[in-house]
Amino acid sequence: MTDDSETRTEPYEEGDRVRVHLSEEAAESELDGTVCRVVHVFAGGDGGDEAVPRETARASYRVEDVETGDVLPAVVRHRDVVPAGD
Repeated sequence: MTDDSETRTEPYEEGDRVRVHLSEEAAESELDGTVCRVVHVFAGGDGGDEAVPRETARASYRVEDVETGDVLPAVVRHRDVVPAGD
């Protein structure tokens, strides 16, 4: 399996595989490192991150664990997920 450690500049779409990659402060969360499938995209709004387009910076996702099929109990922000390989 291959993955990137950088957040994409385009929003993910339903069905995309992502890995939860939380900041150092939250890295001890049980969600960190979970490989998931995007099941719903919450459209972004007015973001302030200049490296990422506004609509992407504010996007968030409802995701499900690919191993268990369980929907994660939290909505994850775009900056907290990275692409996951197959």
